[in-house]
Amino acid sequence: MIDSSRYFYGDLIKVTAMIVFIPFILYALYIGWKKKSKPAIVHALGWLFLAVALVPRDFSFFWRIFPTTGALFTFQKITLALSGVCIALGVSSLVYVRNPKKLVNLGWLSMILILPPFYEFLGKAFFPESSFRVFIEVIHVAQYGCLLALLGLITCSSSEEKEFRKFGIVYCMMGVIFLVYPFTKAISTTLRTVDIFLGFLSGIYLLNYLLKVVKSRAEIIIPEKITPHIVEGKKVIVVDREKARLLLSEFENFPVLAFVRGFKYPNSWNVRIVTTAPIENGIPPTNLELITELCVHYMREVREKGSPGVIYIACLEYLKLYNSFMGLLKFLHRLRDYTVMYGGRVIVEIDEKVWNERELTQLKLLEI
Repeated sequence: MIDSSRYFYGDLIKVTAMIVFIPFILYALYIGWKKKSKPAIVHALGWLFLAVALVPRDFSFFWRIFPTTGALFTFQKITLALSGVCIALGVSSLVYVRNPKKLVNLGWLSMILILPPFYEFLGKAFFPESSFRVFIEVIHVAQYGCLLALLGLITCSSSEEKEFRKFGIVYCMMGVIFLVYPFTKAISTTLRTVDIFLGFLSGIYLLNYLLKVVKSRAEIIIPEKITPHIVEGKKVIVVDREKARLLLSEFENFPVLAFVRGFKYPNSWNVRIVTTAPIENGIPPTNLELITELCVHYMREVREKGSPGVIYIACLEYLKLYNSFMGLLKFLHRLRDYTVMYGGRVIVEIDEKVWNERELTQLKLLEI
């Protein structure tokens, strides 16, 4: 039976968190399935396995399924391991589009997931029978915490994007929360409650970020078969409207990714309206990280279909109203780097009268 005083302090928060968290995970699974996003499905499954691993001790229903403590503990070990595998796969898909070389580091993390037998061997060798159970429970939670913390560090170092780095930092926080959980549990029920609550908030943030990525990506439509184009000349071009329209005339039947302010464009294009209004296919002008996310995903997907992608930005002056020039320049340089990595072309349309001489010079330096 559950001790009511302990339950109220820590497990009430834990169970309440699960009541909110599990439906949120199921919603993420639904969105991933609906939008045919395998990374989102795998990632959300990882969180679902984690939630299942954490719940059992608080419900007598599970004690009927697992009559012994050993059976329950084995179940928790398996679900934690499955959670670790799924989350590592889900995060790797997000890291890959930014820095494929970081996948080597993520590959080494798989070692953490196959070490439990080694931990148990050491525990039996160095701990008496009475302490062995505690040792194993602590080491498995610590192992999972290390995995999340290292995933977060790799994520942080894979990109300069502010929002994506924040995503990695929260993963690091989640890892630390798991690392200290056995100690907070032993020291104080209040500390344990705080630890569980922080973990709950971190999980909600991570799932919310994942949903934002999935929803934004799903709105990019790339046909199964596209007419391949050979992009000649400069990969990044900064030109006026007349020159931009001339360059884009050869891509009328190509799935160009365009960020515009509401003009009519070919039906084959993936048009995103940059606006503060809550409209379909709209994107806020302050969310440069999301624009980068869309561009990177688009370039990768089109390249996998056998053709370089084409990105058209026709609202740079509007973006300047909501972002500093240096912030805008950093965004364009990131986009330029990804264009070099994945191939393709970025056409940036500007009105030279809006920019001063220094700004124009820096924009023209983007051309390669």
